[in-house]
Amino acid sequence: MRTAALLTTLLSAAATAAEIESTFIAEHLKDPMELTVAPDGDVYVVEREGRVLRLRPSTGGIFEIGKIEVTALRSNDPDSPYAREDGILGITLDPGFATNHRLYIYYSHPKELMNRLSRFELKDGVLDLASEKVLIDIPTERRDRVCHHGGSLTFGPDGLLFLSTGDNTNPFESDGYAPIDDREGREHANAMRSAGNTNDLRGKILRIRPTEDGYEIPEGNLFPKGTAKTRPEIYVMGCRNPFRMSVDPKTKVIYWGEVGPDAGKDSEKGPRGHDEVNQAKGPGNFGWPFVIANNKPYPIVDFNTGKPGVMTDPAAPKNPSTHTTGLKDLPPATSAFIWYPYAKSEEFPVMGEGGRNAMAGPVFYYDANRKYNLLGKEDDHTLLSYEWSRGKIFKAKLGESEKLASLEVLMSDLVHPMDFEMAADGTMWLLEYGTEWWFNTNGRVRRLLPADGNKAPVITAAREGESFTATASDPDGGDVTIEWWLTQGAHETKLGTGPALAVSTAGGTELRAVAKDAKGATTVARIALVEEQTGPALQLELADKDAKRGFGEEIAFTVKGQADPAKTVVRARYIPPTGHDAGGPQFTADIEKLVISKQCFACHQIEKASVGPAYLDVAMKYRTDEGALERLRAKLKTGGAGVWGEVPMPPQVAVNDGEGETIVKSILGLSSGMAETRGSAQGMLKLSAQPEGVQGGGAWEIIAEAPGYRAARTRIGAK
Repeated sequence: MRTAALLTTLLSAAATAAEIESTFIAEHLKDPMELTVAPDGDVYVVEREGRVLRLRPSTGGIFEIGKIEVTALRSNDPDSPYAREDGILGITLDPGFATNHRLYIYYSHPKELMNRLSRFELKDGVLDLASEKVLIDIPTERRDRVCHHGGSLTFGPDGLLFLSTGDNTNPFESDGYAPIDDREGREHANAMRSAGNTNDLRGKILRIRPTEDGYEIPEGNLFPKGTAKTRPEIYVMGCRNPFRMSVDPKTKVIYWGEVGPDAGKDSEKGPRGHDEVNQAKGPGNFGWPFVIANNKPYPIVDFNTGKPGVMTDPAAPKNPSTHTTGLKDLPPATSAFIWYPYAKSEEFPVMGEGGRNAMAGPVFYYDANRKYNLLGKEDDHTLLSYEWSRGKIFKAKLGESEKLASLEVLMSDLVHPMDFEMAADGTMWLLEYGTEWWFNTNGRVRRLLPADGNKAPVITAAREGESFTATASDPDGGDVTIEWWLTQGAHETKLGTGPALAVSTAGGTELRAVAKDAKGATTVARIALVEEQTGPALQLELADKDAKRGFGEEIAFTVKGQADPAKTVVRARYIPPTGHDAGGPQFTADIEKLVISKQCFACHQIEKASVGPAYLDVAMKYRTDEGALERLRAKLKTGGAGVWGEVPMPPQVAVNDGEGETIVKSILGLSSGMAETRGSAQGMLKLSAQPEGVQGGGAWEIIAEAPGYRAARTRIGAK
């Protein structure tokens, strides 16, 4: 039996008397990057590795309408230093989409070192790859762990198209301060060549007017057309990683989130890192890599000696790089609208503390004639910004001259919110990326509406051969109708109505039972008709599998498949006879609550590596190290990098000493009853010593894993 796939909850809005009804329209998305909403209510989503999806909320349909070949990090080589943040980066619909069926996609070219902005058309609801019209190619680098591609796309009310681009720079080789390494061969670590370069399209927000044959340069960009050593497409320069932006539909002011550097404290190399929510009332320079936050300047560091030199003047910044092709004298730097570090912000304490990934959503205007208003009349003219790491949406009330009047939390406990848009009828659409940094399969789309007191129907569906049944009810006691929809490729067919269905579903991939109540609220139950292909699987063979094994004994294993033996891990986990923990290593409920509250799962998972190592890997690495507890407690306070890769762990300023000790002890405790061997597809695995208080019996679960392959699991008896 499959239960309802659409879950509806009521989330209290911190700064409004109304409640917000949140419904999951789509789940199990794979690294979803950006969404856009069509006039007919359909929602279009792009995924990092190339899929383009159409969601139909009225029927629950999720359709793959195309796939673009891209360069992207792949699961079979997750530690590659190449193309760390490449893929499909953004999507938006043409203002005339209802009639011309055109959309714009920004993606990493599969063969050339460039990111490409192209226009496509839909034909019969499918992305026509042959219709591609290239607008802009932006040369880019992908080696040496360069990051930051931006990629947000949006149209303003005047039909001008905005594209955000990142500084395309390695952020890990400058200690979390400005990456301005001007030495030869270090271009990948030098944002002066990109974000600080007036003649380069990286680290910018571009503003163009699409035409049939390409695009035109509108009046009012930062550099007039024909200005030497500049690009006329540039509207905003000095951006690090402008990630998700919006345009105020009335004032045309642009808002975007700027993901900042990682330094945890001020030093002679410059100020500590900040994230920013920025506001551009017109063209301008927002300073990176020479200033940050409210125009805090960086010195020009000599990377040969590590010594700081001339301090940047925010009123008259200069680009001294030998690798810039643009102007040496730059426009004055513009202060951020909102800025905050890892620690609690003195200026904006409501932002909280911890990990940082700033984003900017729509500007809300109250309209009594619109179908939905998520907020009240008192929130007219409010920017809705959001935080990917902290899982929150904020209300930034705008006052006279677009100045910030107040800042409050609207929603919390979101799962890496990635994009946020408002439809013409007032419906809000929130894209959640998923729990990890790469290779998610739990991304989802939420629909946010003002709660009207009506509870959505409940439905379950089941299959017996070629017969299907559904059971639905209305929590409010009203009547419920049931419709059956079949997904066939990029389209759907209505097969019937009522609680039972007995027709052929040949050629279909998913059957949906859609329950609707008298007020139009719907819930969907899904039945998969084909098994999803998830890649090749490993095979694990054990010597004398039927024999029970005791603590400390050895067992011979062979892992079969095409995986690289050097990247293969074989683990054994003891399961007591009670069956406790049979689903895998886990924290207790109180520890899990603590870890969630401190945002630890933003960068870590228990068994899978994310941007940080898996907690189980940490536990196994230090399982015999008696000094690990104290060293790891200290590292929580100071931060660090290098043990698990170049991505730094910032100081965990939100974790006090007692909480830090509790968390580290719980992480290290995951190794209890565990054993592993790495780097071989054949050999001997020595089982763990007997944990304290364990009497024996139960079972051993043996697991073989390798990047890009489905794990092999088997169980044997324990003495």
